[in-house]
Amino acid sequence: MLITDVIREAVNEYEIYFLLNAYVEAVRYCDPLHHLPEALRKLPFVSADHVNARLEQLKALHGSPDARGDGVRLVVAEALGILAVASRRLESIRGENPQPLLEAA
Repeated sequence: MLITDVIREAVNEYEIYFLLNAYVEAVRYCDPLHHLPEALRKLPFVSADHVNARLEQLKALHGSPDARGDGVRLVVAEALGILAVASRRLESIRGENPQPLLEAA
């Protein structure tokens, strides 16, 4: 099973953040050439906004000349896919569990 499959099946946002943090830890360990930029390897993931900001950074990097090397392209593409799935699942979870609106007194 792939991490994207597990993220798609996550029942709450905390599971998603746990999985993303574990993924980044694995990348830190398995990417000695630091193909994934430091700004994207910082921990922890704590909010949907945080996930979306890193997703936008990855999209920009993926389309830039800095991602032309095979190793860089592979690591960035993998991270891009994982964060995109996490972003969609977080959005879906929010739709399933809407926050109660404050009522005017």
